[in-house]
Amino acid sequence: MKYVMLLFVFLLMSCESQKTTSNKENPLDDISWIKEYIENTKKSPFPTKAMITQYSYKGNIVYLVNGCVDCADAPSILYNEKKEQLCVFGGMVPNSNNCPDFFDEASDKKVIWKSF
Repeated sequence: MKYVMLLFVFLLMSCESQKTTSNKENPLDDISWIKEYIENTKKSPFPTKAMITQYSYKGNIVYLVNGCVDCADAPSILYNEKKEQLCVFGGMVPNSNNCPDFFDEASDKKVIWKSF
């Protein structure tokens, strides 16, 4: 019985909880590349409908950047907080969705900025 209890304790200790990681309370102010993207979009001589949506995906906070909401040929790009590109959706390249599970797995959708 002692070994069963010990095994149970080790099993509990080895369990991981999937935690959404982010230390940014306000990504519009706290994440420099997002802030820079917004400033550049606002200054652009060719304004478009742009949008940034925050999601929780595979235990991390991610940002889907759509630089032209009404443009069928413009891709949407998914980044993490460090601006590492994770996925690309749409655009002119056929079958460019390299994260086919994203829209099924992503949660906590929140539009954090849009230009329109």
